[in-house]
Amino acid sequence: MAWQGIEPKLNNFLGPAFEKLSQDYLWEHYDIEKMPFTKLGNWWGPDSRTHRQVELDILGFSTEDSSFAVFGECKWRNEKISRQILEKLIFNSALFNYPKKEYYLFSKTGFTDECQKLAKDVGCHLIVFEEM
Repeated sequence: MAWQGIEPKLNNFLGPAFEKLSQDYLWEHYDIEKMPFTKLGNWWGPDSRTHRQVELDILGFSTEDSSFAVFGECKWRNEKISRQILEKLIFNSALFNYPKKEYYLFSKTGFTDECQKLAKDVGCHLIVFEEM
């Protein structure tokens, strides 16, 4: 009985924990030569293009080098991440003027074929929970 009340809300509860786990994953796989960030967290703020609030699950940057940033999205869902999620991440990253950008998608269950194709085209790293 109690589980029936908890189960529908469990993914909402685990979402923020998965975001933290994904950030920890980036720190653990940190390579200063490839990903020179010194700060890593989430970000939210206004988008003057759409007049809406934007949230980035992961934004990593260097306080010493303004040429590079890491952008990421984390989805703790029972369905695979779609191409639209990656497109939105790329669109939102345009709010920042970093010449070099690295993209990461973290998923509980995987990625659609269309998402995988776009990720390959733009060089986005796709990480599934079981690989973490």
